[in-house]
Amino acid sequence: MINESKPNVFSVPLIAGLLGGSTSTGLLYPLDLVKVRLQISTTGTKKRTILGTMRHVVKYEGVVGIYQGLAPALIGSAISWGGYFFFYEGLKKKIMTRKRKLGNMQPSEDVKLDAFDNFSAACMSGAIMVGCTNPLWLIKTRMQLQMKRVQEEQALKLGNENVKRPYKNMYDAATTIVREEGIMALYKGAIPALMLVSHGGIQFVTYEFLKGHFGAYKKATRSNDIDQIGVWERLQDSLGYLSMGAVSKIIASTVTYPVQVIKSRLQQRNQTAEISATGEVKFVKREYKGVMDCASRILKREGVAGFFKGSIPNALRVAPSAAITFVVYEMVTDSMTSKS
Repeated sequence: MINESKPNVFSVPLIAGLLGGSTSTGLLYPLDLVKVRLQISTTGTKKRTILGTMRHVVKYEGVVGIYQGLAPALIGSAISWGGYFFFYEGLKKKIMTRKRKLGNMQPSEDVKLDAFDNFSAACMSGAIMVGCTNPLWLIKTRMQLQMKRVQEEQALKLGNENVKRPYKNMYDAATTIVREEGIMALYKGAIPALMLVSHGGIQFVTYEFLKGHFGAYKKATRSNDIDQIGVWERLQDSLGYLSMGAVSKIIASTVTYPVQVIKSRLQQRNQTAEISATGEVKFVKREYKGVMDCASRILKREGVAGFFKGSIPNALRVAPSAAITFVVYEMVTDSMTSKS
């Protein structure tokens, strides 16, 4: 008889990843908005700051302005992380099954995955999710960059031919993009997004490496009896997962950050409202032909530093974001798989 109380082996990582991704996104969203605005900024010579950028957004858009694009971000993050963990765990199991067959091993024998196995599973999972979620991330980026109040006022004054009407919501953004630019416009930035699957690969290889050593530490210092685990030991677990998630994310994000800047630039609307460091609003028109054109123009006009615009708010965001995601993931996984 089937045990209905036991969760499906694939539903656990899906649900845990979904909850982990959406939780971290919601809590740290303002920093993500500031990061994207700094990534695409080319207005003015004075350096823009995190607090200055956030202050100007609130000035022109109100407090709600720092949460523009939150809906597609939450949906995209939930689907991305849920799907990512779902495929990642599924692919790891397939790799383990293949290794057992090649090694003539019994189903009960443990199979250890090496760094290449984890990297391959992570990259393949990331590539699958790019195809599923790129339209959501494009819409999120565009909604983060628009200034609804200013654009609506200017559109009424100068006409939609001179100033593009801001998107009202996710649905309006999707239909407007398809109508004005064609359906393939929803996949702008997909090439650097595919390049960024190495980000997930680096992150998960680092995380699995740290987790393996953390697991060995736990086995060496703890009784196997679950009833003997107290509050302090559980706190140590949480701090361990927090640290592993944060370190793995920082390493991966630092290595791949220039590609993130290129992705944001390719996904922006061809007319963008920008606020300079002095608080002046300008409507900037620009469009990149592709990855190489974008990279060469950044290097020529902004130097190497242009590839690291927004890296400070990104660093402030990614560590707690990954830590929260992995802690929620491990907590949900434990709660769903533990014996009642």
